[in-house]
Amino acid sequence: MRLEDITVALRPRQPWESVDLGCAMVRRDFGRILMLWGCTVLPLWGLVCVVLRARPEWIPLVVWWLKPLYDRVPLFFLSRAAFGVRPTFLETWRQWPRLWITNFLPALLWRRLSFIRSFALPAQMLEGLRGAAVKLRIKTLATDGGGSGVSVTLAFSNIELVAWIGLMWGTYGMLPESAQLDWAGLFQSFDFESTIPKAFFWWGAACHMIVVTLVEPFYVGAGFALYLNCRTRIEGWDVELAFRRMATRLTTATAALIITVLMICGAPTSAQAADKADPAKVVQEVLKEPEFEIHKIQTRRWVPDVPDKKPDTPQLPSLDFLAVIGEVLFWLLILGVVVWLVIYLVNNRRMFLSRGASKAPVRAPKVIMGMNITRESLPDDIVAAARAAWAAGDFKEALSLLYRGSLAWQVNRRRVPISESDTEEDCLLQVLQAGEKREAEYFRQLTGAWVQVAYAVMPVSNEEMGMLCEQWPFVEKGGAA
Repeated sequence: MRLEDITVALRPRQPWESVDLGCAMVRRDFGRILMLWGCTVLPLWGLVCVVLRARPEWIPLVVWWLKPLYDRVPLFFLSRAAFGVRPTFLETWRQWPRLWITNFLPALLWRRLSFIRSFALPAQMLEGLRGAAVKLRIKTLATDGGGSGVSVTLAFSNIELVAWIGLMWGTYGMLPESAQLDWAGLFQSFDFESTIPKAFFWWGAACHMIVVTLVEPFYVGAGFALYLNCRTRIEGWDVELAFRRMATRLTTATAALIITVLMICGAPTSAQAADKADPAKVVQEVLKEPEFEIHKIQTRRWVPDVPDKKPDTPQLPSLDFLAVIGEVLFWLLILGVVVWLVIYLVNNRRMFLSRGASKAPVRAPKVIMGMNITRESLPDDIVAAARAAWAAGDFKEALSLLYRGSLAWQVNRRRVPISESDTEEDCLLQVLQAGEKREAEYFRQLTGAWVQVAYAVMPVSNEEMGMLCEQWPFVEKGGAA
């Protein structure tokens, strides 16, 4: 995916403005997302109902616990639709097993109770990181958007709970008498098994599934929009996209035409223009461009006046101990559910083992960060071509040849899992994790030199370029670079 193809207006947004953007992305393709949801999630719910048919009161808890699996297919669709490519039903169906199997146990065990689940899911599923790299990436992103991710989780949890209670309350009158509660017997004996019919539990589970189907895709979209906004703020995607579009518009023909017109009209020389131009006015004109517009939102918060406490007001007894007891019981319940789920998965592990499944080879990308790394786009002797470009004064082209050749070697020979959307920092992390120390150290030095020339527009020294050419480690067995 190329940054130029994104269909979302990239700019730094307020957190809840990003959430609204994510919900709008889901509303745009809600029909397709519901169709994919029904084909992937409903079979799993049917299996859960069959396994727990004797204890239907456990179905809502299991459905709630398996939520991290449901979120992956909608995220896969939204991540590609954001770049103008809406995957077809067959494409998504082929990716479905891989999406669910990837990080299966971490998502359902130690990451299940994460309060930034939807915000962290894109970093786990879309960037291709594993192990400690995932934790470091999420920690880096959470410094800017972690608090908003927690607020989104709490807000959507409350929405889901209120919608579930409201749906059950609104449809309770349509239940047959055999499925309705005996309220008098319930409050007198507190015997839930004898006073609550199983049909009532099945009806509550069905209402919960309906609410999850309607709410969960919007929760995924809100987290994905927060993720995009966080990367825009940290990595400056909006500025990078603006420069790329400006570079596209300013073609060679346009530049030649401007120079010709200036020469015909008798434009002053650059030295005279520099003397006459006021630097302050030039800066103000540049800052008036729409790419440098600063978006501000003013909010007002009402703070109530706290009245003075009257000394004659009687003090109520403290009930803090009830909160402590409730918290202890809640965590004991969560621990019991986790233990039960682990035992159930271990006892039924054969259900999750694929039979006869063959792993398809990972398809190496051909373009990374807009740079072509195919073998046809590179010369036979990369080092010699880089030296020739350096001698001709084209420093960026020389380092580009070395950097593209290094990426091509890492992707095609070492099978390093680098994707098209990875940045220079992401590529460096993947190479460092590949384990080849000599190649990784060289790639670290080459990445620093490339970033310095490509983005800071500061050329490296002749000694450093010579060292990069002499230490080139990506050599075939025959000796050719």
